[in-house]
Amino acid sequence: MKKFIGLLVLMIVLVMVSGCTQPAKPVEVITPAPTAVPTAAPTAAPTEVIPVPTIVPTTEQTLVPTTVTTTLSKPKVTLVPQTTKTIIYMRNNTFVPLELTVLPGTGITWVNDDSVNHAIKTTGVNTGMFNSGDIIPTATWGYTFGTVGVYEIVSPDSPDMKGTIVVKNGASVVGAPAMQTPSP
Repeated sequence: MKKFIGLLVLMIVLVMVSGCTQPAKPVEVITPAPTAVPTAAPTAAPTEVIPVPTIVPTTEQTLVPTTVTTTLSKPKVTLVPQTTKTIIYMRNNTFVPLELTVLPGTGITWVNDDSVNHAIKTTGVNTGMFNSGDIIPTATWGYTFGTVGVYEIVSPDSPDMKGTIVVKNGASVVGAPAMQTPSP
């Protein structure tokens, strides 16, 4: 019961503090015009004039809401190539990532996260460039790409396990550092 009374008192206080939410309208008081009552004998007594109140309109402040516009911009995504070492995972009989773009001289390490052995070799134009042999589960194998080109890789034991490594020179790779020439 105390909580109910406390809540009621709190609501009354909030209503009193917040004040009225609508502007007050002037009350129009209408007073009837005096009527003459006929008398038996005319008298010369002055008649009383009752003033009618004048209604003065109140001025209301009109608040114009301010519109605030917030523009969210998406950050620009730029790819930053790895220039020293990159990892490709072999998971669920796929390469993760399927395609990778790197700079010349980038070392790539394949990590076997599957429960079966995998091997990696090049196909297409670069067939026979390398062949890793069996990579047992949790083992790694690495190769450094020094020449610009597109290298298609495949796992011979899983024909659907294919990937691509693109090796490009500096400025052609988005986000690559500027090429520098050594001083003599």
